[in-house]
Amino acid sequence: MARTATRAVRTTTTGGGRRRGSAVRRRGGTRGRASANAADETTARADAAAAVRDLAKTQLNGADGPRVFTVPAVPVAGAPVRVFADVERADALRSASERTLVGGYNQWKIGSFEKAMERVEGTSWVYVDVDVDERAYEMSFVFRGDGQAYEKDEGQDFVAAVDFGPTPEEFVEILKVVAMEDAARADANAIVDAEMAFARDGVAGVGATFEKYGRLICKTSTGDAGVAGSTERVFWNKALNPIGGDDAEKLIMHVGFNGWMRGVEEKLTLVRATGETRDENNDWWVADVPIRPSASVLDFVISDEDEMAWDNNENADYRLAMDVTSDESTWEVLRELTFEEKRAEALRALVEEKQRVARRAEEAAAAKAKAIEVGLKQQAFIIHTEPKVPEVGKPLKVFYNKNNTHLNWSEEIYLTGGFNRWAHETAVAPMKMTPPTEGEEFFSATVPSVPSDAWMVDFVFSSGVGEGAQYDNKGGRDYHIPTRGSAAKKPPLHVVHVAVEMAPIAKVGGLADVVTAIGRAIQDNGHLVEVILPKYQFFNNSVLLGAREYETHFDWAGTTIRVEKCKVEGLQCFFIEPQNGMFQTDSVYGRNDDAERFNFFCNAALEFLLRTARQPDILHCHDWSSAEVARAYWDHYHHNGLTKPKVAFTIHNMNYGQAKLGEAVHHSQMTTTVSPSYAGEVSGSPVIGGNGGKFTGIRNGIDPDIWDPETDAFVPVKYNAENAEKGKAAARAELRSRLGMTGWDDKPIVGVVSRLTAQKGVHLIKHAAHHTISRGGQFVLLGSAPDPKIQGDFNGLANQLAGDNSGFFFAFDEPLSHLMYAGCDIILVPSMFEPCGLTQMISMRYGAVPVVRATGGLRDTVFDVDNEKERAAWEIAGSTDWEKDGDMTNGFSFEGTDEGSLNYALDRCLDAFYNDRVWFRSLQKRCMLQDWSWNKPALEYEELYFKMLGQ
Repeated sequence: MARTATRAVRTTTTGGGRRRGSAVRRRGGTRGRASANAADETTARADAAAAVRDLAKTQLNGADGPRVFTVPAVPVAGAPVRVFADVERADALRSASERTLVGGYNQWKIGSFEKAMERVEGTSWVYVDVDVDERAYEMSFVFRGDGQAYEKDEGQDFVAAVDFGPTPEEFVEILKVVAMEDAARADANAIVDAEMAFARDGVAGVGATFEKYGRLICKTSTGDAGVAGSTERVFWNKALNPIGGDDAEKLIMHVGFNGWMRGVEEKLTLVRATGETRDENNDWWVADVPIRPSASVLDFVISDEDEMAWDNNENADYRLAMDVTSDESTWEVLRELTFEEKRAEALRALVEEKQRVARRAEEAAAAKAKAIEVGLKQQAFIIHTEPKVPEVGKPLKVFYNKNNTHLNWSEEIYLTGGFNRWAHETAVAPMKMTPPTEGEEFFSATVPSVPSDAWMVDFVFSSGVGEGAQYDNKGGRDYHIPTRGSAAKKPPLHVVHVAVEMAPIAKVGGLADVVTAIGRAIQDNGHLVEVILPKYQFFNNSVLLGAREYETHFDWAGTTIRVEKCKVEGLQCFFIEPQNGMFQTDSVYGRNDDAERFNFFCNAALEFLLRTARQPDILHCHDWSSAEVARAYWDHYHHNGLTKPKVAFTIHNMNYGQAKLGEAVHHSQMTTTVSPSYAGEVSGSPVIGGNGGKFTGIRNGIDPDIWDPETDAFVPVKYNAENAEKGKAAARAELRSRLGMTGWDDKPIVGVVSRLTAQKGVHLIKHAAHHTISRGGQFVLLGSAPDPKIQGDFNGLANQLAGDNSGFFFAFDEPLSHLMYAGCDIILVPSMFEPCGLTQMISMRYGAVPVVRATGGLRDTVFDVDNEKERAAWEIAGSTDWEKDGDMTNGFSFEGTDEGSLNYALDRCLDAFYNDRVWFRSLQKRCMLQDWSWNKPALEYEELYFKMLGQ
């Protein structure tokens, strides 16, 4: 080994482990490899002594010098490294009879080793040579003396950076490939072992030919068992079989082997055989079938050319015996070939998944950008700019239409501007805007330059300057437009949600979904989000909850409050556990003291924030169960140290705990509900009272990562908008099988996924079941009723309609709900009132067309294909010209609460399915491509939070 300048291993501590320090990794280019030629023992010892002498020359070989170093100073992936240690400065090594280097790579995830060390003659140093794993980006090691005495670096492992290996991110991908290859090897071994058992033991009842109904149905060209490893001509008798019709020119043979052990391996074309007898009992079709060398049995089924009609021998499939003559060496070759097949399949899947993740990331980024764009378009009739997105370092022309505002009376308009939500030192002093020319509507003014660190441009408009001027500040929110190219980023807000539900760990209703989803969406926009929850007893056994860590404890209200924490769905959660047993329950609700317990929890949550010196910007509480936060904060905590937060309150359902709701509305700085239409419907409620000025509706969204037919484990064939027809066909078949229905693909399936309560329109659901079947469709329902009388009515309905065209499942079943959305053509939501509703948005994600009653959030998310093209274009795309920008309607709706009103919508949907299947499929695709995630609502909540803070 050539002599190399030496350097001590230098480490820094990060978290609980020792990590690389000053070593610099050079990335990119060709990875170097030092020579791995072995040196003879004499040369090795000479090199070791030289390395120690070189170190001594640097005058570091004293008490202040390194006690561990490597040659080369930075190890190289795939090359040898020599590790040295000074035994005189190592307690575990000083008097040991043997010294061993124990190490591994990449946080000990690969390449562990143990190697005995040698003494450098005439010194206190020991050394050993190690071949660095080529997959290493860092090397961890410790020294072991006699027994289990270890020498470490201040209690931590020694860690050296490694050059020319993969990056940590690349190593993660390498591990995926290693795991994939291990799984492929295990699959291959299992398959070949099973095939060997097939060949050894034979298969009872499988012969060289197959007879049924007194006719020969299957045979080979010789009439004998086929030979594995050869190509066999296989005949199938279509006589009296309607598949493909009498004028069929070709059919499809779906081929597998040994009980479909490897799945369908080939699809072969069957054509009518020549030279064979053809009469009422003989209509022979033929295909040449390559027989797998390991095949003891040939399995096949027949379909028509479109794969719509099938013959699977009444679920028994067709099977012919094959003759296997493989010896041991052949099986071993087959084992390797099978491994390569499985490896190739897995690698393709890995690549496809990586591509899917990249594509989804691009789609998510585009959807976020589109949400911002729509917001700008929807205010463009009042204000817009040139360029549309302000660019830093350049002038910005601003256009304002007073006619669409309350300043429409003013002859003059003034612009006042700022940057970064008015926090930037640069301001735009009030400037008089240029009036529009004849035939135009927009006043204009030019901001000379947008600062390089401006991430937002801010505007208000007025009738003048000074006393008496009236302002348009967009209802207190001001006009804000994000910039492009800023050198600075918006400062993050700190938002704390206080709630008694959170999906998936404590989910009773939609509130739980919203807490999780809005938290994730705001966090994804660059803010810090935390959630405070009660510590329920059932959390102790929850498979959905990860390991919890101790955070703190304190004495309060006559008990000790213990607080634990962990991440849930990427959000930092804190769990309040009073030691008085108040939350030692197996359910969220259901005790007579729920109100008392939740009030206690809300105050304990505020006490936790105070005791830990947290000062969030926003406290966000939800429904009656955490409404206490708003009152308690201002009465007891704001003036006692917890001074910074403002309080946001969201009403998810106005029907419960109205006294607490009204109290929270009064004490909050902003109150929201879960859709604009529902906000309008309840704005006259005494709960809102005189607080309408701070009450607004922001619709909920769905999590597109959870509700995604392209990755959904509960659907039989994963699909997206481009191949939805195939995916939904498979889901329809599976759904029909699960619910005991027939498989008529030309019948539409109308589904309901709902709690069965008066709110959900149970009288319309019952009517829809009868009406759907009378129209030639199939009806399915998943849900149950908390009211025994209502449940009894639906039990009777299920018995009355029992048969091939209906299916009822009266229980909560999460996997079945996913299959319902995927398998149904139409989802019905006939609610009497609906604050928001998630069902209709989920159904669209899965390509099921929604039929809804136009109330609350249903009205805000479903736009009737015949009557609401303009409204759909405006709400979904900010467009005022649907004919130019495209039809964005997505379903069918009705206004009334009677059966005739429901028929009006449902019949139009069924007619579309029956009369124009191509158009109906295009509507399904349009539904799937629309964005009903939290992108747009998150921007609205963010804007709301800033308004509460006066920014």
